[in-house]
Amino acid sequence: MSQSSYSYNGMYYAPNLFQNQQMQSASPRLDSPAILGNNSPYYSILQQQQQQQQQLMSSPHQMQYSSINNSMANGNINPAHVTSIANASNSKNIHIQKQLELAKKSRNSSSPHHNARVAAAVARASNSTHGNNNNSNNSNSSNNTEKEAGQWTILDFGGMAIKNISLELFKYTFLTTLYLNHNKLLFIPPEISNLKSLNVLDISGNKLTYLPPEMGLLSELKELYLFDNIVAELPNEFGFLFKLEILGIEGNPINEKIVQHLQQDGTQGVIVYLRDKCQVPPPPEKRKWIAFDDEPMMNDRYLVMTYNVLSDKYASSQTYAYTPSWVLNWENRSKKIIKEILEYSPDIVCLQEVEMSQFHDFFTPQLSEYTGVFWPKSRAKTMQEFEKKSVDGCATFFKTRKFNLIEQDLIEFNHTASQNPEFRKYPDIYNRVMLKDNITVVTLLEDKETNFCIIVANTHLHWDPTYKDVKLVQATILMEEIQKFTDIYMKRPLRPQFTKYLQNDSTRFPLILCGDFNSEENSGVYEFLSKAKIAPDHEDYLGHSYGTEEVTHKFQLKSAYAEVNDLEFTNYTPGFKGILDYIWYTSNTIKITGALGPVDKQYMKKVVGFPEFHFPSDHIPLITQIKIKNQIPPIINSAAMARQAQAAQQAAAQNRRH
Repeated sequence: MSQSSYSYNGMYYAPNLFQNQQMQSASPRLDSPAILGNNSPYYSILQQQQQQQQQLMSSPHQMQYSSINNSMANGNINPAHVTSIANASNSKNIHIQKQLELAKKSRNSSSPHHNARVAAAVARASNSTHGNNNNSNNSNSSNNTEKEAGQWTILDFGGMAIKNISLELFKYTFLTTLYLNHNKLLFIPPEISNLKSLNVLDISGNKLTYLPPEMGLLSELKELYLFDNIVAELPNEFGFLFKLEILGIEGNPINEKIVQHLQQDGTQGVIVYLRDKCQVPPPPEKRKWIAFDDEPMMNDRYLVMTYNVLSDKYASSQTYAYTPSWVLNWENRSKKIIKEILEYSPDIVCLQEVEMSQFHDFFTPQLSEYTGVFWPKSRAKTMQEFEKKSVDGCATFFKTRKFNLIEQDLIEFNHTASQNPEFRKYPDIYNRVMLKDNITVVTLLEDKETNFCIIVANTHLHWDPTYKDVKLVQATILMEEIQKFTDIYMKRPLRPQFTKYLQNDSTRFPLILCGDFNSEENSGVYEFLSKAKIAPDHEDYLGHSYGTEEVTHKFQLKSAYAEVNDLEFTNYTPGFKGILDYIWYTSNTIKITGALGPVDKQYMKKVVGFPEFHFPSDHIPLITQIKIKNQIPPIINSAAMARQAQAAQQAAAQNRRH
């Protein structure tokens, strides 16, 4: 902080963030065209404010609102001048009583830096009570004060008659509490949305008629005080403030429906009402395709997609409270999911969190050009038929005209762990790993044209961040089982040209490993898959014991998105933004020729979390194009020869005509 900054026990006042008060009074009005101009970002906002004020002045309550404006213009907010949301019939309502109590408290805090001074007084009283109990602690008091001062997160600018806010304020992104109450602010800049860590915002007792929709991006906000302004409407985007516990609106000519919802269900009732009123915004720019080579397109390339579609049973309003209920509805989401799959038209589709009923009743009929292989999580084995329908699992689809299904296998991590004699020596296998019923679906596909085969493994590891050890054990089981399957597949009567390609080496089997690994790039799972080994004392084991030897695998795996530097997330929620989904491939046998790029960054600036209007899951799909390296040209069968001969005849006939 600068030398002109003042501290009150962790609350700070930095006057350099605002214009000098005397200079403000001598300067032109903020809404002067000479100051703003038609191109100013705030010009349209102030025009809207003026229109709202005119509407208020022409309403049946004109005299009342005139009184509000006059009292505010004089810098005095008198409760007698303010519209009350309470009346004789509802004044005993618990939510209304809370509003009146908080509004009264707010009106008593109009003096300069009231909240900071109160906090300082409380701190002094506490110190005087406890400060002399142990003199030995006093020697470090100055160091402790310095440490606390370096961690300040609260700013109090209340009661300063401030008219304009400097945008510098919104660079203080670490703020958790901001008091701008009892000033002379005409509007709040939309840049306030930069203060993503705010828990408390008090803008009571100003001259606000308009609140920017961008405030809806303050997803950590728990208390928002708007008392004694001239706000008639709240932006629908306030519906994204799903953590909001207190919304203070007393003393505003607020919309009657908002008041009704407040009376009935409190703050959360208002939030839900606004959330479900939200209109669909314009869609983002389409994700761009990133090409890794300039070779011409050939039929030896495959598009591969992985997508966690978010099971309907997990998509609750409690978990995704920032998402409008109609957006969260499976009927709405499923249409967008299937549209996305069909638009990209991948050759191989790996889906996670697909419910059994959804696989049979929705995905299979909708993906009519595909053949699907599905297994639910292991818990389905213990359930009755009607219960199984809602159990989710992994579903792999492939284009029927392109591939033959040679083999399909299931990996059940808890069952496999229980069958391993080495694992059975360790109690944590029983206490932690065997309690999680995640699975992997493995398919062996044969290209009908080239006769080459590819293994596709579709997995979904355990989700809980506190079970990193379980995820790591699941990853080691996954690779061990895939090695076993490749050894088995090697013994099958495969096509001669592909058998020659394998050179009797199972690690030359082209392998695609897709799914939601619930692990970031700094995790033990990522390290194990990419480096093919993991130490028994790796930190992600969390001190649990699962063996004394280093665990390895034989495959040369690489993430298909390792070259896409701009990909910041595959999972996006208010509490988490990161990469959890991957398409791994064997780099010795497969080449990546392209990948689908990240989501439009400009659009994401306006998003609290997924699912939302244009993104039907909390994950995004990943798509990559692969090519099997050094393919031996296939033996041309009679059908292929006939097609080539026909094409040659048509070309010759066309040349003769010209």
